[in-house]
Amino acid sequence: MCGIAGIVYRDRERPVAESLVRGMCSALQHRGPDDEGLYVCGAVGLGMRRLSIIDLSGGHQPIFNEDGSKAIVFNGEIYNYRELRHGLIARGHTLRTAGDTETVLHLYEEQGPACVDRLRGMFAYAIWDAAAETLVLTRDRFGIKPLYIVTGDWGIAFASELKALHAAGLTSRELDWEALDAYIQLGYVPAPATPFRDVRKLEPGHWLRWRRTGELTVRPYWDLPQGTIPAPPDIEQRVVKWIDASVAAHLVSDVPVAAFLSGGLDSSAVVASVTAVASRPEEVPHAFTARYHGSGAAAADETELARLLAGRYGVPLTVVDISPEVRDVFEPIVYALDEPHADDSAIPTWALSKIVGSRYKVALTGIGGDELFGGYRRYAGMLAAEHYDRLPRPLRAAAAALGDLLPGTGGSELAVDRVKRFLHAGNGATSHALRGAPERYLGLLSRAPDLLRRSLYAPPLREAIAGNAAQERFRRLYRDAGSPQGLAAALYLDYKTYLADDILALSDRVDHVLAEQVFPLPAHFKVRSWQLKPLLKRALASRIPAAHFKAPKRGFVGPTAAWLRHELRSMVLDELSPARMARLGYFDSTVVQGLLDDHFSQRHNREAILWALLCFSTWHRLFVEASAERRPVTRRPVMEVI
Repeated sequence: MCGIAGIVYRDRERPVAESLVRGMCSALQHRGPDDEGLYVCGAVGLGMRRLSIIDLSGGHQPIFNEDGSKAIVFNGEIYNYRELRHGLIARGHTLRTAGDTETVLHLYEEQGPACVDRLRGMFAYAIWDAAAETLVLTRDRFGIKPLYIVTGDWGIAFASELKALHAAGLTSRELDWEALDAYIQLGYVPAPATPFRDVRKLEPGHWLRWRRTGELTVRPYWDLPQGTIPAPPDIEQRVVKWIDASVAAHLVSDVPVAAFLSGGLDSSAVVASVTAVASRPEEVPHAFTARYHGSGAAAADETELARLLAGRYGVPLTVVDISPEVRDVFEPIVYALDEPHADDSAIPTWALSKIVGSRYKVALTGIGGDELFGGYRRYAGMLAAEHYDRLPRPLRAAAAALGDLLPGTGGSELAVDRVKRFLHAGNGATSHALRGAPERYLGLLSRAPDLLRRSLYAPPLREAIAGNAAQERFRRLYRDAGSPQGLAAALYLDYKTYLADDILALSDRVDHVLAEQVFPLPAHFKVRSWQLKPLLKRALASRIPAAHFKAPKRGFVGPTAAWLRHELRSMVLDELSPARMARLGYFDSTVVQGLLDDHFSQRHNREAILWALLCFSTWHRLFVEASAERRPVTRRPVMEVI
């Protein structure tokens, strides 16, 4: 990973201080320890911190075009840059480096912001066009690379992380209550919102153009294909070829690669594919897998499956032990993630990245496979919804009424609430807030039942949160997609929200070409009855050991419920104490203490909402309350996690 930052003032006579841009870059040093580049000229400042992966010696940024009228800072990788580069040279462009960044700049010379349509890869970049006095910001199709933006009458600033904008004093750090509510529901803040009112994320698949006149244009340039296409008779063979082609396209780095290998299908498929397509010995990865110790460790252990797959392909495997001292890494992880982020897979990802990053700059993973091939149980629920909605309305009304009678005791409140939301969404009663596919799916994702979520807030905040930002975001995306039903809606919404704003905050790379090939396939190839990933399993039958297909889905997560009761208990009691809740002023301390009592007594499993609250309280202390001198030094593992 690399880091980019910059600022442009509307007033041409207002010079950008070099110290300001350098300070922004210093806040991003953990993203790029290999090199720093600055360009400060009048009212324009661009900066970049680099992790060298392609063109190790010649990729210093910013990079300029032939006459110096355009400059680019770039974070990411373009997998098809060699092909694009050859075409540019044939058309008369002079390229001074052998890397991908300069290729993007010269494509922009020809096509303007639309040049992004030619790019295959992960990226966030900024191009300053001095002649046109225009700044263009672009983010890749899935939001793999982050890009934060602040605008005002004074001009525009951007950065790969909030930390850089904070370092420049460009944010007020005033919280966005609607974003907080979305976080409590989802465990992340969906784009374009951020935790702060005056900062926005550029949405995935969008570009932004800012002119010195103050004119601001934001445009989408890509979306997932709509509708369904019939599958050819040889679809299993094609899927294998598509995966191999995608993996081969990603092997463009000039450094050796590693692989994160769990017992799951997706990471196993990637490792198997790499061994099939590798053209050089150094392209065969060294694999790493996590093994937990401490409370609840046995249920999360997939090391035997990882060993089985690695042994089959002769891939070296290192088992990384996840220490029971989770508390030691919790705060650095929260700080590194920049926003409040309640995905507990951050802990094993961090632990693996720390070990792998000491030896490798690039690591392959199976990220995105669940969303593409149908790997979550909730997808089966959405597929069932398509059949449920065809029942006569009186039957659906009766089912919804019976669902309201479910007591939700014995630790099952969240599950029962999801059942009730499911039944009411199919009933279509106008008095109920959840009437369609996006509302139904949000109900399946929510970390807390609606009544609990509303009661969780302190009275002033409860009144301030008038709407439901997460629900409105889902509805807008759903309308933009042409109102798909059932599983198609779930897959689309996950790609536009959960994948971009949650999963890809932890690891990189999803291939839009593979997504365009697989996404339009009929739903029964992704979920059949309650079987997940039927197509992928058939396609990989000759590549993956049978034990992998029989193993229960665990996900790349740790024993979070046990951690909260044991290893992290003292931290939880500190961060969520009545005194702490009173100081924050956001949450009702009585409700929070009730959740803690439920979880510690094992009367109810409250891990989802408690983990979200713990992460938020820690994040707030680090980003809102603490001065810069008291914040921890970011030592995020430095590598691309693919």
